Parts: sequence; C-alpha cells; structure tokens
Amino acid sequence: MPDYIKVNPDGSTVYPYALQTLKTENKETSFPENIEEVASYFGVYPVQDTTRPEYNPLTHTLSLASPVQQNDAWVQVWQAVSLPLEAVRNNKLAQIDMEYRQQEAAGWDSGNGHLGFTPSDVALISGAFALAKEAAALGLPLPKLITLESTTLSFATIQEMTTLLLQYGAARATLSETYAARRKAVEQATTLEELQAISY
Repeated sequence: MPDYIKVNPDGSTVYPYALQTLKTENKETSFPENIEEVASYFGVYPVQDTTRPEYNPLTHTLSLASPVQQNDAWVQVWQAVSLPLEAVRNNKLAQIDMEYRQQEAAGWDSGNGHLGFTPSDVALISGAFALAKEAAALGLPLPKLITLESTTLSFATIQEMTTLLLQYGAARATLSETYAARRKAVEQATTLEELQAISY
C-alpha cells in the first residue's frame, strides 16, 4: 500500500497522509469505492517508493524526509542521520563483543584441529593438562584433547603437550589483548569521527 502526500492550496504539504483521513476531512462527500480515483482532486497523491540507500546502521539511522516532486510524480526521499555519540559507542562495543565471541567459538588452529577459546573450553583443557602432569609423574598414558572438529590430539610426552598449550595460551592472550585494545579505543573516543575511524 503506497504512502500519500496531501498538497494544500497554499502549497504546504502533509506527509504521510492516509486516504481514510481524506474521508474524515470531507464527511459530506460521497467517495467511490476506490477513493484513489478521485484523491488527486483533493490534492492527495501517491508517493512512489525509492530504493533505500546504503548506510551503516551502527552509526546512522535511516528515515523518510518529505517527498519531492519529479516529473509530475511524488517520490520518497531517504536521509541517513548520524546517531548520538553514546549510541554509536554502544553499537561499536556490541559489535566488538560479538566478534570476540565468534573468535572464541572458532578457537585456535593447532595444525591438527581447532581448540576452543571459550571459558568452558579453557577449563576443560586446563583440567586435561593438570591430569596429564599427574599421569606423566606416574608414568601413565597422557590424556588426549578433543578438537572442535571432534578429532583427537595425542601426546607422546608431557613436554610435547606443554609446548602445544603454551602456543594455545599465547594465541588466546593475543586475541584478548586485541579486542581489549579495540574496546578501550571506543570507550575513550570523544567524537563520532574518532568512533567511525575505529575498525571493527
């Protein structure tokens, strides 16, 4: 159902305008079943849809401005309006947090499968390593790690497992530091320009 605009005799306009309002404003008039056929006699015209322009919903909101007349037709006009600084900051922080959770879930590539970075993954891996140290001290087989792809990582020695988990810990620390730095930059930004310059 199209939007409508009403053009008053003095040139002022009412937008958006509903056909039902036309009936309400002209109670003494008998309108046909298809009121659109006579709407133009009352200065009421349909507004043609236009393609929404591209915009960044994290920093702007898109709204309809007053339509303009082009080639005897009224067409939609879209405008992108900058969001308040605090709203953009919150959107940026939410985006960073979402990306961090995605990276956590994707985990670290050990070369033979991925090990997750979520707190529950870290707890399981830390527990397995603690058991491995006890097993090594007793000369027992070391526990295995299960990757996100459900493959198994086996270790011949505790040193081999320690080396892998040191690499895992370094990768997780780098991930945390990277996202912490991005959050800090967003929190300290004082202008929209500074926020927009911070990559996601």
